[in-house]
Amino acid sequence: MTQQLRPGLPATPEGAEAQIARKLRSYYLSVQDEPIPARFLELIEKLDAVEQQSELQMGGGDR
Repeated sequence: MTQQLRPGLPATPEGAEAQIARKLRSYYLSVQDEPIPARFLELIEKLDAVEQQSELQMGGGDR
């Protein structure tokens, strides 16, 4: 059996979208659990330091 929920697009087998959604959610959760790479954290720290220095030079130290 197929579903025709979107006129003009091909019908998908019943349950296919649910299966895709489950797989995407599983993949997202696995990526979400990965640690942030050290290099990325270093870059964020450098950007924060530059931003703080810029604020001090401009006299706008409050956030």
